[in-house]
Amino acid sequence: MVTTRLDYTMRRSRKTGGEIITGYYEKIVVTRGITEVWKYEKLNVNSGGYHEGDGEHKEENYKQRQRKRRNTIRQLICTNFDSNSKFITLTFNDSQEHDIKNVQECNAYFRLFILRLKYQYPDLKYVAVIEFQDKNERGAVHYHMVSNLPYVKKTELQKIWGGGFVKINAIDKVDNVGAYVVKYMVADMDDKRLCGEQAYLRSRALEKPLEVTTWRESDNEVFRAVESSIQGKTPTYSAKYVSADAGEILYYQYNDNR
Repeated sequence: MVTTRLDYTMRRSRKTGGEIITGYYEKIVVTRGITEVWKYEKLNVNSGGYHEGDGEHKEENYKQRQRKRRNTIRQLICTNFDSNSKFITLTFNDSQEHDIKNVQECNAYFRLFILRLKYQYPDLKYVAVIEFQDKNERGAVHYHMVSNLPYVKKTELQKIWGGGFVKINAIDKVDNVGAYVVKYMVADMDDKRLCGEQAYLRSRALEKPLEVTTWRESDNEVFRAVESSIQGKTPTYSAKYVSADAGEILYYQYNDNR
């Protein structure tokens, strides 16, 4: 659930009249209509990121990167898209000249599709994630893409795609578009076929979510303002975790779309 490269080794405290009051390091991420709060028991200020290793360490580092990647995608989508956006699935047929199981070759084809699409829709914004068609044993790459495309006929979009089948899903009743898209990544998050590859593709000019913390002094004023905006509200979701490095982690989500 941690979305920044944080390991934890010490607990924040302050003195009040000689009494030590312990608390949590806190982080708040604000996207479109959704506010997420993380409370961390311990913070390792010396952490420089993921440590290389062999065997078990490399595998765990890969899983950490994938979890971070999934949270990044979810927050980018929640910041830039809403239920008026288009959710599109793009698949390949077996007649393609490139290897439809090869992520690099498929991503190259996808980028050419985006160029063709932007020629007709210059203001296009998108985020696309990769999934493998393993249920039918094809193992082919396909894409789930959320975008700001206006209304476009399925036949027209399929012609621009040119690689196979296109499906357009209605998400007008979805109140958390990022979570809706990211659920398609869950099965493939630890798939070794994505190790070292681009597992998602995105527009360059996407707006970043607002992230503020209690451990960055420059965030203090904005943090207090954001914290004040959720005072008295009931979380729509909460969870509690325990980590060997982080200690106790508390998570709260506030969804104004509900």
